Amino acid sequence: MVRAFIDEAVCPACAAIGMEYTAEEVDLPFLGNSLETMLRCEPCGYRHTDFILTGSHEPTRHTLRVATAEHMSTRVVRSSSGTIRIPELGILIEPGVASEAFISNVEGILVRVERVLGQILRDADSDEERLRIVELQQTMERMREGQAEPVTLILEDPFGNSSILGAGATAETMTPEEAEKLKVGMMTFDPKGNLIKEG
Repeated sequence: MVRAFIDEAVCPACAAIGMEYTAEEVDLPFLGNSLETMLRCEPCGYRHTDFILTGSHEPTRHTLRVATAEHMSTRVVRSSSGTIRIPELGILIEPGVASEAFISNVEGILVRVERVLGQILRDADSDEERLRIVELQQTMERMREGQAEPVTLILEDPFGNSSILGAGATAETMTPEEAEKLKVGMMTFDPKGNLIKEG
């Protein structure tokens, strides 16, 4: 385990200067070797924990045709560099700088989207936009009950650390050109320290 105190770090909760940093190697189910990092503020108790995957594989695309209520329990492992798409619903979840890895299922993905839609609905500027959001929420509710038209769940990862685990899920290797188009939510470097990709 590595433990250090970062003098210049500013706590996002209380603005105190200086935070404790720890890093430890862990082996996570489905995700493999990872580095668990934690920032902690002594004065207010704020803490932020994240897992950084230390391995990478061939870029992959996992696909699942979601057609029944049983598909809701299909396991979804999304690394911090994974992109989730449901084209039929116009849903695109791309990694950002603060993206975290998670293990969930198809229903969990829908719940995450519904939370975001609830926030967007509160800030909607027009009746047309509000109607579209409500229709999308209703569609996802029907999906959970197995009463909606089938949709395609696509999970793409340029580092191959994400997957859909269940009957009916397929996996394929992406071309380097396809992988290059994906956002990764981080800066990546080659062994010589040259910036390869940002964002």
